[in-house]
Amino acid sequence: MSGRTIAHKFLIVSTFLSVLAAMGCGYSPVSPSQDDTTPGVENPVFVLVLSASEGSSGRDMLQSSSTSVSMVISAEMGGTVTNGYVSLYFPPGALNEDTEITIDMPRYPEAMVELGPHGIEFNKNVTMTLPLDKVDSDASSYRTLWNNEDTGIWEDIGGRTENNNVVTELKHFSDYGYLPGT
Repeated sequence: MSGRTIAHKFLIVSTFLSVLAAMGCGYSPVSPSQDDTTPGVENPVFVLVLSASEGSSGRDMLQSSSTSVSMVISAEMGGTVTNGYVSLYFPPGALNEDTEITIDMPRYPEAMVELGPHGIEFNKNVTMTLPLDKVDSDASSYRTLWNNEDTGIWEDIGGRTENNNVVTELKHFSDYGYLPGT
């Protein structure tokens, strides 16, 4: 047997053993990366929404479950939709056609909203606003998170505090929620 054939066989066997050893350690060269440095949160607990009760000196939970709203917005004129907590402002031309817009808070009283039609993209940014007097938190800033369904991670998309509101510019509809800023 020539030295070249022995070296070739040795290379094949060592490669095979290396692959077996890697698989035994839980690593697979064809599986997705297990890199956990993706920014975001898997299961955030969002701030709670509140409303001052009549005759109350403090902030109390709003007892109403009216957290859903639906309204048709004109593509030409734009407009605003609100459920009493979150407001969406559509500038003229943001939509391709008149569209029924929905806001739902399925985890009420958490400040998390499902906006629809789910996945719709806009020609111009849509402004989402949450008044700070509707939030049970004394934080000085807030973050808006977007649910990236592809990764299962809630990603920080920023937002700013302006005129006692958390204001966020949206390019599309998905699920969004609010956390105190850091």
